[in-house]
Amino acid sequence: MARTKDGASTSANSELANFEMKSRACWIALFVLLSLALAVPFLCVDEPPLLDYPNHLARAFVLAHLHDPAYHFSAVYRADWRPYPYVLWDAAAVALQRVVSAEIAGKLLLIFSTVLLPISVAWFLWQANRESIGMAPMACVLAYNTLFFWGFTAYHLSIGCCFLMVGAWLWYRRSPSMLRAGVFLASSFAAYFAHLLGFAASAFILVFYVLTERPTEKKLREWLRLAAFLAPPALLFLWARPGLGGPKRLAWRPFADRLREVYELTTQDYDIDLNRILIAGLVACFLIAVVRNRELKVSRRWLIVTVAFFVIYLLLPFGWGASSDLDVRFVAPLCLLPLAVLQVGKRAKWIAALAVALTLLRVYNVATGFRAETARNAAMNHGIEQIARNARVFPVVDTCKDEDPLDYYYVHYWAYAVIRRGAISPYLFDIPGQTPMRITWEPYTAEGYWEHCYSEEEPDWQQVAGDYDYIWTYGDQRFTQGIRGVADPVFEEKPLVVYRVRR
Repeated sequence: MARTKDGASTSANSELANFEMKSRACWIALFVLLSLALAVPFLCVDEPPLLDYPNHLARAFVLAHLHDPAYHFSAVYRADWRPYPYVLWDAAAVALQRVVSAEIAGKLLLIFSTVLLPISVAWFLWQANRESIGMAPMACVLAYNTLFFWGFTAYHLSIGCCFLMVGAWLWYRRSPSMLRAGVFLASSFAAYFAHLLGFAASAFILVFYVLTERPTEKKLREWLRLAAFLAPPALLFLWARPGLGGPKRLAWRPFADRLREVYELTTQDYDIDLNRILIAGLVACFLIAVVRNRELKVSRRWLIVTVAFFVIYLLLPFGWGASSDLDVRFVAPLCLLPLAVLQVGKRAKWIAALAVALTLLRVYNVATGFRAETARNAAMNHGIEQIARNARVFPVVDTCKDEDPLDYYYVHYWAYAVIRRGAISPYLFDIPGQTPMRITWEPYTAEGYWEHCYSEEEPDWQQVAGDYDYIWTYGDQRFTQGIRGVADPVFEEKPLVVYRVRR
């Protein structure tokens, strides 16, 4: 029996639908694999060379073993688990230590945070402007940033949470339901507890998005719903007032520096030549998207949101009270938001192909940089082995000879002694309203450590000898004579020297 025209048409439509479904499944699989490739640098090294990371990890270790009789932590530290922002990373690290070691837990969290970012951006694009979903691979290219290399672990986690939150709101408002409301509320608290400025970035994006709607009764309801959802985390912030202790001084970064930070924080890696290739590739992606592209469409709404967010970045202070680098925490979302602006049609395939190449180039750059930087870790690991268990350690780390922060990740490396030897030090991060650990011990400290570059005024070595068991020195050894007056070297491989205080 011959097929009718309707039957043939139905069959053709079915085949087309199957083809589109298979194409979409292949695209999703490739995108997930590309996102997972971002984890490669962490698998190439034992200790990721990220500036603040060892200090954060050591704090999580202390919190997980606070009352462990094998350590003396409870005499020196106490937990402060309150609903502060920034505590999500610590809570996750403590929870993971129930099943894996602290160092494995830290690497798992770094991998999770890095892979989450492009996946959350893809989720955001799917909800915000589905015709822009082809731009999602560009999020893999931009997943690493300088603040990530500085070891800002909570901030790195918050970028992914930021776009999860924005995407969840767009998903909810398309078809409101209790389930979708619960997902958005959960993502809002996740963004808040990951990092205050991650939550703030999400809130600004959503507020600007609602502002772009025409004034109607529906818009008023939209404002009320959004305000109701954002109120609980905002009230927690007003109660905690994180990082706002001390003098309420505002500090501002020069305008030219702000523009330069957008470029440098986004593209800085270890190899300058590979960086130039990366920048050329990003320019090529833009040209492919816009030059003589008859299919190019610009989302006016998301363009306005992106411009408004950029203005907020320019207006933010550099520092407020005890907090600093406030403005640059908006750079990562600022560079990812424009992905929702452009609809490039068939050229999305070319941009995606170039994004894959640029992502692999960047993974290679970071992985080789990690391996090169960690070549000096063996000496520091041997130095840690010479420290007696549960000893008190005084770190003296001088970075004056290293101009690039990517090269002085060793500032907090001594903190691995907390994890491996149960060492005690007052130089773990203790920021009321932010970190969930307080230091109850008040020994002698030298402010030069936090500057990473000591002045000519030496620490008082007699006081150091009275309060500590070991002195960890890395970098300039100009204090050698004073240290040797109270301590003897037990390990020496320049620029590291570990001393044991004489008793």
